[in-house]
Amino acid sequence: KSGKEGELLGWKIIGDEEALLDKEIPLEAFDLIRKNVRFIDMRMKPLKEVAALINSLEKTESFGGPQIFDITQTTKIDIFPSDLSVFKLRKDYIGDAWIDVLKIINRFGVEIPGMYGTVKAVHNLSVIIEKEDPKNPKFYDYLKFAREGLDLYIKGFFDVNKGTEAYTYGERIFNLDGINQEEIMVEKLKRYPYDRGALAVLWNPHQDNFPPKDNERQEMGQTKGWKVPCLVMILGQCLGETFNLTAVFRNNDVYGAWPLNAFALRKFQQDIAVKINKNLGSLTTVSHIAEMYEIDWEDSKDIVEQNDDIARTCMYDTRSNYTIAVEGEDIVLKFISPDGAAELAEFRENGKKPKVARDLCASAIKEMLISDLGAACDLGRQLAKAETAVKLGLVFEQDNVLRIK
Repeated sequence: KSGKEGELLGWKIIGDEEALLDKEIPLEAFDLIRKNVRFIDMRMKPLKEVAALINSLEKTESFGGPQIFDITQTTKIDIFPSDLSVFKLRKDYIGDAWIDVLKIINRFGVEIPGMYGTVKAVHNLSVIIEKEDPKNPKFYDYLKFAREGLDLYIKGFFDVNKGTEAYTYGERIFNLDGINQEEIMVEKLKRYPYDRGALAVLWNPHQDNFPPKDNERQEMGQTKGWKVPCLVMILGQCLGETFNLTAVFRNNDVYGAWPLNAFALRKFQQDIAVKINKNLGSLTTVSHIAEMYEIDWEDSKDIVEQNDDIARTCMYDTRSNYTIAVEGEDIVLKFISPDGAAELAEFRENGKKPKVARDLCASAIKEMLISDLGAACDLGRQLAKAETAVKLGLVFEQDNVLRIK
């Protein structure tokens, strides 16, 4: 298999589109193996059957001496592999979430042209904020603004008077062609808290789809000086006694704009929650194109490097908690609701069964009982210990080291 410039990347196996063998191994070495090694598939066969086959095989002489090949030279990649769409983050606070937002763009972002230079971008970055208090926002030293700056931004965010600007978010929300969309959202939710039409649209198709004709064109069809909203829709919905808000951005500068946008939207969410007499729920921002300009790449990496740590990965799973116990030879896995009030599912398997920990993990995934990666890692670790305990006759206790009986 060759690269862009005809460089050999590795050897492919005929009939296998995935495998890529090290290019440092010459074809003659592969031919030697093909001619002298017989493959017998004994996967999932009983160990006794495997042993019997081995004992029945004719002993042969070595077909060659050991060979040493050059170490494969790995190349440093700039963009990590991903599915390129829908990156989900869930954090309590906006400032803390920003660290992971920057990480995602730097790690998975694809370089594309932006309005003001090259950007790294991913599609459909979804961030869920659960505990941020708009009256007492949580600040971090690495944020690029303090309370005074945030207050000024929020005031401008909701300013109905656009002056000489093409738009303001306040004008689009509170006075779009004379319509106060926030007022309508409140009226709908007061009348019926599950109204599917409690939303505000900030994109004006009669204006925003048509650039001014007197503005000069730039490369790639972009128009200099043409300003249209990045935030295009705000949707509200009640679940029980809580009011949740979702904001959709067509594109979003995650370094310079997203934290400020999120704080302003949280304030907007709280204002509506008070007016409809509901508790403040989660805020979700969905950035169809989440991007960061080249000028901010290095600083964003420094921010992450100086403020990220392992402790930040510890999050509760919103779907479940679980208990694992060994009863005789059985491994018993129970899932309960996060508040501990209800049992969600129970799985029981003989611990001496081959790869039983894998099967129990697969059952949990199949039933969609776990969502957080940290919780999933812990589940796999605990089940592997339980399987080891049964097979080796040790004592298993969840979250503790194995003990000899």
